[in-house]
Amino acid sequence: MTIICIYNASSTLIGELNYLYKKIFQNESCGMCDLSHNLTGIKKKEWKEMESQSDHRYSLLHINELPKNIPRNLIEELPCVIQQHEESFNLLLTREELSSCDGNIKTFTTLLDRKLNKF
Repeated sequence: MTIICIYNASSTLIGELNYLYKKIFQNESCGMCDLSHNLTGIKKKEWKEMESQSDHRYSLLHINELPKNIPRNLIEELPCVIQQHEESFNLLLTREELSSCDGNIKTFTTLLDRKLNKF
């Protein structure tokens, strides 16, 4: 099983600059970005530890990196987290749920585990 974490940003230079501008000047952020990376764009130590201790494989993707086999109805609102098991996909965490984590990995993993137990 793979946990696919999708950012509300593009991985291009313009996309990254646009995100940074919105975060600094318009107080907009991506809940997934806040969880996995610091302001300098470096992956957080806590995120790396969570990934290494997890039984699941994580895939961090930007808008422009999404595979075509992900059903588009699952990614209408970004960021989000999707579970992939073989060719089956389930929405695990919505934009609002990711925002409610407020960048806290422990809150994220608790919420994620609760959702995974439903499937």
